[in-house]
Amino acid sequence: MVKFQSVFLKLLNLLLVLLVLVYPQTTLAYGEWRGQVVWVQDGDSLIIKKGSKNIRVRLQGIDAPEKGQPFAQKAKYAAIKMAKNRNVRVMVKERDKYGRTVAKVILPDGRNLSYTMVEKGLAWRHVRYGKDPHLKTLETKARKKGVGIWADKKPTPPWVWKRQHKKQKNKQCKVKGKE
Repeated sequence: MVKFQSVFLKLLNLLLVLLVLVYPQTTLAYGEWRGQVVWVQDGDSLIIKKGSKNIRVRLQGIDAPEKGQPFAQKAKYAAIKMAKNRNVRVMVKERDKYGRTVAKVILPDGRNLSYTMVEKGLAWRHVRYGKDPHLKTLETKARKKGVGIWADKKPTPPWVWKRQHKKQKNKQCKVKGKE
């Protein structure tokens, strides 16, 4: 019985130490908070300063064109124009597999940045993660108007484009390895 209590106390202490180490990160990453956009990586990824921490934020429910894709630069510059150096409200949903905070970002004028990007035709509603019905409505309207990415006859969604380019890179690496 004494041995069991000793092991139990050691595990409890370890759990407490882990909680103390993880807790500061989770308080910044979850819930709702305000911060200043200090960097726009692309049309759907930002760095937002909260206090002394810079938090990587992925806009919830959308996927903007990747670097090298048509409209990637326009999407990035639109996000810069709307959000950079602005104080925003961040409504956190979750963390993604890359450790980024996935969130709704509300601009100072009350607009949802994800909605605005889709409305302007500068991002897709992400079919896997964009469950918000309003995103679907905005994307349908942008398609009908032919704005942004929808000016192309068959635009390639970023999740498809990434897969295609990953395969091309793998083929190039195999060919180089045989030389």
